[in-house]
Amino acid sequence: MVGINMEDVIGVLQTCKWYLVALGILLVISVAVAVGAHWIGKPLRGLVRGNALLGAILSIVVVVNLIVLIPMSTLIGMAFSERATVSKGTTEEAEQLSERIAEEGFVLLKNDDGLLPLDGVDSINLFGWASENPAYAGGGSGGINDLYEKVSIQQSLEDAGFQVNQDLADFYAEYSDRPEMSINKQSWSLPEPPVDSYPQELIDGARDFSDVAIITFSRAASEGQNDLPTDVSQAKFESNSTEYQDFEAGEHYLKLSQTEEDLVDMVCGNFDNVIVLVNSANPMELGFLDQHEQIKSAIWCPGPGHAGFSALGRILNGEVNPSGRTADTLVYDMTRTPWWNSAVKTDYSNMKDMTVQGMNAGVPQDFSPAYLDYTEGVYVGYKFYETAADEGLIDYDSVVQFPFGHGLSYTT
Repeated sequence: MVGINMEDVIGVLQTCKWYLVALGILLVISVAVAVGAHWIGKPLRGLVRGNALLGAILSIVVVVNLIVLIPMSTLIGMAFSERATVSKGTTEEAEQLSERIAEEGFVLLKNDDGLLPLDGVDSINLFGWASENPAYAGGGSGGINDLYEKVSIQQSLEDAGFQVNQDLADFYAEYSDRPEMSINKQSWSLPEPPVDSYPQELIDGARDFSDVAIITFSRAASEGQNDLPTDVSQAKFESNSTEYQDFEAGEHYLKLSQTEEDLVDMVCGNFDNVIVLVNSANPMELGFLDQHEQIKSAIWCPGPGHAGFSALGRILNGEVNPSGRTADTLVYDMTRTPWWNSAVKTDYSNMKDMTVQGMNAGVPQDFSPAYLDYTEGVYVGYKFYETAADEGLIDYDSVVQFPFGHGLSYTT
């Protein structure tokens, strides 16, 4: 959501700083003259104090006009000018383009037994809190606003002709709202109902409703925040249960939480045809996809914006042939990668004079010029894994789950 940013407010005040300083000096002089008139005779005292008051008023008028005409002129002009509107035709054209980008960008990671496209299936169970509260975008410059209606996962499936289990949707909608993730505020919490909170009649009803289940997992981040937590136990995170920890010490944000792992076990224990949606702009550890034979298919669908999820239903029913490819290498264990173990932020010791103050999660913080040294050199990313495998440093198949450029389709 786009809103008022305190950093922007501070920036505007800084542009007006010297005008405000000048106004303060003029007002102090006016007050000093008015107070000093105490020692002047009565007939003249009133005249002096009247002129001091007039001087204060004129100072305010002059300085405010200078602020309006010089540093604030652009902002005020934009605020009071006639607002431009986007035509309905342009909006529809943009939505169609967004949908096409999603159709060609969502990645079919896995499709065992040709489960997708779904044939002869008209009802689907949506599991996972994120199925009701997906990440549509990031925060800051990567955020979206409420000017346009967002297409939800459920709406996408219903538009494609599927019926969605409304009892499950209501169950997740009542559990929790999405924690704020923006420039001004961050929460790394991953709301997910513990499996012991699912009423048995809800699970029984889901089995009767459909033999196909979709589990959605989501991760969110924002501009203006620190890197994603490499140890969630030390981050701002609220666990879903008092009986266990969602993340043990040292476990990172891009793996499944304990509650999410329990959800996978529960769904796979009740359904033979399971599809996983990975709703995250960041690559995640997805080894669990190989550990459950019930998980036949998986689709990587990062933040789709307002309209992108429209493509999902059409991918599931076969109207659209997915053609996206991974833009990164997805590994089984991030903690064993070179970048995890060697990339360290280092401040330049001879550039402290270039330190600036900014905001981090709404808190003022000093930022100095720094660099990250990636020890792989030109072999960073997918080039490292292929080269390391060729030289016998790693066993490629046990390290890399989905290589750079991976992506299946419905063709042969």
